[in-house]
Amino acid sequence: MKSAQEIMSTDPLTVGPETPVKDIAQMMVENRIRCLPVVDEGGKVLGVVDEEDLVHQDAKIHFPSFIHFLDSYIMLPSSLNRFEKELRQAVGSVAHDVMENDFRAVNPTDSVEEVATLMNDKDLEYVLVVEDEMLQGLITRADILKTLIGG
Repeated sequence: MKSAQEIMSTDPLTVGPETPVKDIAQMMVENRIRCLPVVDEGGKVLGVVDEEDLVHQDAKIHFPSFIHFLDSYIMLPSSLNRFEKELRQAVGSVAHDVMENDFRAVNPTDSVEEVATLMNDKDLEYVLVVEDEMLQGLITRADILKTLIGG
């Protein structure tokens, strides 16, 4: 069985944390890609920006939900977290502002079967291949399909 390192894109385009959002969007369109890993100068993965993160800039912000209880207003934590994330993404001007810190990653030695299962179970379009916090590559659904047909 093949491993992640055998099917990954080994030199994916990346951006730094201070890359302007406009430049990120332009890179995605020009290169027909859906995500860009955000890395520091040494190659350590800080996060990832994908199309969804950029679309939030034009979306309406959902204000936090609250409940009224005993003459008090209580903000629902999950609603407040969503509001904070949407606000950060809506006003963000650089990669650090809009990137996701909670990204899915696999090890280079993980089997293609493990990667495909993770992507299917979590409905992921891509996963980063990371070893010792350093970006090694990127795997998309297309990479999995190529493996299935023997490419």
